[in-house]
Amino acid sequence: MGKEQNSKRDKFTQSQKKTNKSFLVIAGVAVIFLAVGGFYLLENKSSEMDAKATSTLGQKVTYSPNENLQQTKVSSKIEDGKVTVTSLSDLKEKKFIWTEYKANGKRVPLTAVAEPSGKVVVAVSVCEPCNGETFHISGNKIVCNVCGTTWDLESFKGLSGGCQQYPPEILPYTQNGDNLEVDQAKLDAWKPRV
Repeated sequence: MGKEQNSKRDKFTQSQKKTNKSFLVIAGVAVIFLAVGGFYLLENKSSEMDAKATSTLGQKVTYSPNENLQQTKVSSKIEDGKVTVTSLSDLKEKKFIWTEYKANGKRVPLTAVAEPSGKVVVAVSVCEPCNGETFHISGNKIVCNVCGTTWDLESFKGLSGGCQQYPPEILPYTQNGDNLEVDQAKLDAWKPRV
């Protein structure tokens, strides 16, 4: 009987050990999946931020806090499904561009700006809650000319004002030679967030 009891106890103990090992293996696999998934999400977030700044001026830009740099109006051009917002040369000279896309019954105001780091951003030139379409730069802030809401020029994070949650919407773009281009389909599909 002693051997029989030991045999039953061994079977029970062994199955418990197998269950513990299985649990550890499953938990380990889950941790690996979570780590990989977290890395993927962080990488995509950083890829989104990098996508906003495909081009660079190759130098830092200093904006005066004592002067308001207004957007310079230029004409956009549409060719082969691409909208040329401006050229890198014009942006290097003027720092802050305003233009508009008009086609297929759609009108979208656009802007291109050189951030203080020298990175180039292309965005929809609309402060959506107040419908302001023009901005100026003062120091390292972008300011809506209609409502006065301010955003950090490098991160586009709201600093003050009523429309902080809706900075100019950053668009993905490509550099083709000297031209900064946005896909026409992206602009045709654009809708205000508010």
